[in-house]
Amino acid sequence: MELSKEIEDRDRLARTLLTVVLGAVALRSFRKGKRLTGALAGVGAVAVGYTATSESEGLEAEIGIETDSEDVELRCSACGEPIVPGQSRRPDENNEIVHEACMEVTE
Repeated sequence: MELSKEIEDRDRLARTLLTVVLGAVALRSFRKGKRLTGALAGVGAVAVGYTATSESEGLEAEIGIETDSEDVELRCSACGEPIVPGQSRRPDENNEIVHEACMEVTE
């Protein structure tokens, strides 16, 4: 089984369990006469239950979140070259990330 599929299954299970717990809290609160707590727990149970049963990619695409880390690169603002892991870098005076070598050239 793929690791991402395994994580997705665990996440869905955790959300389902949270939905059940929030539903139980809502019922118990309504029986005790605490309407506000019951209503909030009920709304939370519906929201978490919806996310547990729906496709997670739809919401990410709708709000414009990119989940592929392959397309995201950290680039030096001075030379425009990509910054690779392990390469020394730091923010410049404009708080933009640059290579250490590019920082030394501009100083």
